[in-house]
Formats: sequence, structure tokens, C-alpha cells
Amino acid sequence: MDFPSCSSLLAAWTHRAAVKQFDPSRPVSQGDWDFVRESLALVPSAYGLQPYRLIEVRGAQVRAKLRAAAFDQRQVTDADRLLVFAVMNDFGETELEDHLERLRTQRGLPEEALGIFRNKVNDRVLHALSPVQRRAWQARQAYIALGSLLWATSLRGLDTCPIEALDIPAWDGLLDLEWKGLTCVCACAVGYRSAEESYADQPKVRVPLDEFLLVHEA
Repeated sequence: MDFPSCSSLLAAWTHRAAVKQFDPSRPVSQGDWDFVRESLALVPSAYGLQPYRLIEVRGAQVRAKLRAAAFDQRQVTDADRLLVFAVMNDFGETELEDHLERLRTQRGLPEEALGIFRNKVNDRVLHALSPVQRRAWQARQAYIALGSLLWATSLRGLDTCPIEALDIPAWDGLLDLEWKGLTCVCACAVGYRSAEESYADQPKVRVPLDEFLLVHEA
């Protein structure tokens, strides 16, 4: 397997920024979007459960309404693609059993192993967390996917902007998420930065690495 060089990976990550102005005239190629979609399908999650869903929002009219419910952030409409990350409202035993069935058919796990897995998830998640705690746990899994999206897109030279400043009830309503058993967590615009974009060209400001990455020796 051929892997990108360290320098190219760092260059891609250095180029990445939370783009504020996208070029509406530049579409994402189908090949690049297929790469992004396949990358998202491989994103890790706790116990492999994927307790969230992704919604690709298409259609200018609904995206205009979503923009109005996101403090008029132009990224919502100007980027070629818009992805919404949403947690499952009633994630529980049914979803666990669905996952166990996938483990049974795709990995051929015996019933004893599946029973151990079931008990582990129940003891550590489903029976251990309150509804509020479980929702927070699901949201953390969704944010793992968001981070992975930023990485995958940067490798293809695509630009992104994560979006958290939005009216969640309004977005849920506009996307019929309640009927899908979902609640919006955040969104991400994907496309190409405009030639007029200035924010992305500013130097990155970070905590010095030796202050940020700490070492603990027992």
C-alpha cells in the first residue's frame, strides 16, 4: 500500500482552514466526493456502533432556509456540498442488535463472542449512561467523523468549514429530522475557497507545541 509522504500530509493540513468564502461556481468532482464518502464510511467509532447519521443536503431552496437559521453564514449556500451530522434520538438495543447481526454475518463471530460484546456495550453504554450522557457520547462519536472529514477533504485539496452556530430546532424541522429519529449536532460545508477569501490565508495561531503536547513519565 502506498502512503502519502509526511511532508505532503503536513502541507495538506497546513493548507486547511475554516473557509468563510466559498466559490459557488466550483463543483466538487464526483471522484473526490466518492473518496470523501468512502472515507466517512470507514471512520472509527466506539465499539463500531456509529450512533449518528450523516445527511447530504441538496437543493438551493432548503439550503437558503438553513442559512437563515444559521446566522446567515454564507458557507451554507455557497459551498458546493453541505453535510449535516445528526445523532439518533432513540439509540439503544435495536441498533446494538443490528450491529451484532453485522458482526455475525461479516466476521462470522460465534454466539458466545457476540454475547460478550453485547454485555460489554450494555454495561458501559446503554445501561450505564443516562439519556443526557448517552446523547453527549453520541455527539462525541459524530465529532470524530467531523475531524475525519476535515482530514479526508484536505488530502483531496478540498476546502471546508465546520458549522456549529446554527438553530438546531430550526434545522431539525427544515430537514425533517424528527421524522427520521435524528437531531442535528453540527454541519460542515465542503467546496473550494473563493479567490476573495482572506481568512484562510492568515497564519495559524496555536499554543506552542511544547505547551500543548505534555509528557507524563510514571
